[in-house]
Amino acid sequence: GAPGDAAADPAAADAPPSAGQRRPVRPGDIASGPFLLSASERRLWKDNVEIVLTPTEWTLVKLLMERDGEGLSRDDILNSVWGRHYVGDLKIVDVNIRRIRQKIEVQPSDPKHIETLWGYGYRWNRGDGQ
Repeated sequence: GAPGDAAADPAAADAPPSAGQRRPVRPGDIASGPFLLSASERRLWKDNVEIVLTPTEWTLVKLLMERDGEGLSRDDILNSVWGRHYVGDLKIVDVNIRRIRQKIEVQPSDPKHIETLWGYGYRWNRGDGQ
């Protein structure tokens, strides 16, 4: 075998987890479809590949994943992520959702995981039907 295929070698069991090996689920983790979110580490993986999010994006994803399948209004999201005293435009929610979609969706223009509820807000969809 080539030097790069230690991950495919079952004898390399003490190697750090690589793609294809799930990190053990810990308290505070949220698993949803291909996603695993770690509350303690403030990290997100999709299919065991880490998705790098800003702290704000991470908080927004966590909020949506915690309320899996439930619609959240833009106001709810704004209050939960930016705080009740945030002074600014509701569009900040849409801008961040768009950024997150660029990172987690196969086709950001046809999102499967973060659904838009027109005129209302957004909903997390675990997307098992992909």
